[in-house]
Amino acid sequence: MAVMDVAIEIGTSFTSIYLSGSGVVLREPTVVAFIGENENKKLLAAGSKAVQMQGRAPEKTTVVCPVADGYIVDADACVVLMKEFIKRILPSYVIFPRIRALLAVPTGLTVGERKVYEDVLRASGVNEIMLVDNVIVTALGFDLPVASAEGGLVVNVGGGVTEIAIISLCGTISGCSVNVGGNMMDKALIDFLVGKYGLKVGSATARRIKEEIGSLYPNDIASMEVKGINTNTMTPSSLNVYATDVYEALLPYYARIAEAVEGITNLCPPELASGIHGMGLFAAGGASKMPGFDKVLKEVLGIPVTIGEDPEYTAISGAGKLLGNKELLNAILAQQ
Repeated sequence: MAVMDVAIEIGTSFTSIYLSGSGVVLREPTVVAFIGENENKKLLAAGSKAVQMQGRAPEKTTVVCPVADGYIVDADACVVLMKEFIKRILPSYVIFPRIRALLAVPTGLTVGERKVYEDVLRASGVNEIMLVDNVIVTALGFDLPVASAEGGLVVNVGGGVTEIAIISLCGTISGCSVNVGGNMMDKALIDFLVGKYGLKVGSATARRIKEEIGSLYPNDIASMEVKGINTNTMTPSSLNVYATDVYEALLPYYARIAEAVEGITNLCPPELASGIHGMGLFAAGGASKMPGFDKVLKEVLGIPVTIGEDPEYTAISGAGKLLGNKELLNAILAQQ
């Protein structure tokens, strides 16, 4: 029987899968669409195709986001989604493989929450499951020496939650999760545009605004035309939105992340403080791509800040590296 080693990250916004020997083979939105009701419902679409149905689905179609604020909230829908994603990555020549999975999970899960993740993967066809904290694989994505006593400070700004941790000797010395993520920022930007311009836009448009003109620099002059609904007349409308609008709407959320990081560094043992001040902070996750985020962090923390080159792939790449290092994997699992 063929054996497949995979690393999986089931995020609020995206699910990623790394296949040993092939790299990252899947990154799709954590969204699934069903047609029908109750026990008669059937899978209609998963990932990108399901996202396209949000806000447009007919009456008998239900679009589900099985992960919210970083945690699985609909296990049944998550099983259907993971079955579909795993089926997509199976080589055509492999039949009924034995799948071993390293799953990156939020830091600080309870025993019951960890069991939910394990049950979802088992029901999806995974035979062997190893849970590793997301902050650990994020650190590995930056090639930080997680097994050493030097320590490393990492931040992962995900779609639903931001995780912060100081890593040393294969474990987490101190850390926390902050209920701030890309999805919350999308909603904040939507509310801001309604309040300032009376223009209602959808989540997809809010994400596009962030990606095209988003900035945490107060003097950024970029702008773009945005279409939506005029909330006064309830008719289609368009207007120019500016980078400064994104700055005003989202700076409080990024500042909150910086304050949370400062709180964790204040708890840092003296033995690790010098190493962290020398190495600095390493930030990953899709929402860390916002231009000026490093400036916001530096102003609060006064230490070097490194943003991942492809920050949305940092954690899953780190998990993939861990798959190929059994000795380090065993040492980390012993600390979980």
